Amino acid sequence: MKASSIDLLRHGKTVAGSAYIGSSDVALVDLGWQQMRDSVDQALSDNQQWDVILSSPLIRCADFAHKLADELAIPLVIEAQLAEYHFGDWEQMTALEVMEKYPGKLERFWEDPLANTPSQGENLAEFSKRIDCAILNVHRQYSDLRVLIICHGGVMRYLLSAQQQLPISAMLTFSVEHGQLIRY
Repeated sequence: MKASSIDLLRHGKTVAGSAYIGSSDVALVDLGWQQMRDSVDQALSDNQQWDVILSSPLIRCADFAHKLADELAIPLVIEAQLAEYHFGDWEQMTALEVMEKYPGKLERFWEDPLANTPSQGENLAEFSKRIDCAILNVHRQYSDLRVLIICHGGVMRYLLSAQQQLPISAMLTFSVEHGQLIRY
């Protein structure tokens, strides 16, 4: 069984700016709220409807999800498996800061992320298994429902690459903007 449709909404801009925030719990800025609101309003004006919202537990997703679920009067499920990739020691650092503090490591990660996990970070293969499991559960638990998943850029990039049957490392080539809504 499969969900009748799955839409993915990336959280908007956060207080962390361009830092790798991964599993850090940081809030949206006003622009971030607006980015998400604009995407949802456009979908609703196109007669898109959802039966259930699933959200990452991180507040940059969950806060908006709570508000939207209340507004649409539909169920909200907070799903821990939808949390963003954990960047370990790189959390809350910009790319430039990572390059300065850990010379060569970020470049190696970009070249081969499976073999170059950030120190104390999540193994990308384990991340992909976690997200695969989450999507399988969505199809099992919400068959024939229209599902909105509010999540993160890394989650969406991985799902888009997996959908096209590309290697995990290809996820780094997908662009997913803050507040972007994508039909999965």
